[in-house]
Amino acid sequence: MVPAPIWLQDESEIQALLGAALDRFDQQSGEARIRATSIPVQKYLVSLARTDEAADQTWALMRDLERSGVLSIRTAKRGDLDPEWHDAKAAFAPESEATLREWLDRPAVPSKGVRWRQAVQAHSHLFVCGLDTLVLRSIGLPGRSDGEVLTALARLAHVRTPATLRQLSALAFWGNSKVLDERGDLIAALFPGLQVRERPIVVAINIPERVEGVLFIENQDNYTAAVDGELLASRALASVFLAGFRGTASRIRSRQGVRLHFAGPGIDQRRRLEDWWFDDASFGQRCYFWGDLDFAGMQMLKSLRQRFADVRAWEPGYEPMLATLRAAGVQPVEGRAEQVDPGTTGCDFADRVLLPAIREHGFWDQESMVD
Repeated sequence: MVPAPIWLQDESEIQALLGAALDRFDQQSGEARIRATSIPVQKYLVSLARTDEAADQTWALMRDLERSGVLSIRTAKRGDLDPEWHDAKAAFAPESEATLREWLDRPAVPSKGVRWRQAVQAHSHLFVCGLDTLVLRSIGLPGRSDGEVLTALARLAHVRTPATLRQLSALAFWGNSKVLDERGDLIAALFPGLQVRERPIVVAINIPERVEGVLFIENQDNYTAAVDGELLASRALASVFLAGFRGTASRIRSRQGVRLHFAGPGIDQRRRLEDWWFDDASFGQRCYFWGDLDFAGMQMLKSLRQRFADVRAWEPGYEPMLATLRAAGVQPVEGRAEQVDPGTTGCDFADRVLLPAIREHGFWDQESMVD
């Protein structure tokens, strides 16, 4: 164990930097702990910004720590007038963790997963079944301990009436209705007798005076533009607001799974649309989809074709987007790199024109084409 330098107790900024390294180690999973963690030095050593004698002294102390093997300094490319520490990072190898804990008197704490498992074991008497699933499906709430969360969750055993996951979450977790989203499997395992109701999908449909088809629209701004008559090519189409992937769910055509809200000058035709939507009655009109020009949008089109049969990509909406995308050149995918290419949709225009353009040029959002 390398002894702590005698000057460390007087250097609060360097202590903060070392403490940040320990924070990183505490947050890492077991696999991540085999890699070094890097921290921008100027984020914590704010005195370096003065570039004076005191800054030089602070940097000299950092170099002293490097020589001791506790950290390594990674310098960055800099200009002739930039100091040595410009954009530098301090890298801490996993082997330095024990030394840092000794220096800062910060004993190791169990990982989040270990703490959750221990809490589940301590509160196992509150649950009749489903403990194996509970261990794997941890719930973390800011300001609440694992024990408080588990005690609150156990209260759902007393619910006797059917409720949605949102209602159950708000009831258990101090009014927070979103905690149990995507945790239906956990609730089913813990409380098999509890009746969980699916939340109906709310769908807005605007009906024009003359209906020549249906246009499913992914995004709200463009749906509003269609309702306001700003999209000339859509004025004879009943506009349906999908609100993203919710509108392509398997229950979208079930009377129990959806609530249709109609508006518009042709609202007297709502029964015709309801019969088609719920009972698959003959409609005899074209159905179209218009959304973002990306893989997710094409996946929505593919899903809609599974729910409503012959839905086609709406060419009056996509063609200007396509022209703009091609003129802009190759676009960065930003945070959408995780989108999966659907391969084919079944729509000729989408498969022959749109998907190849997306693969070559990138993505383009629907909202950009409102005008």
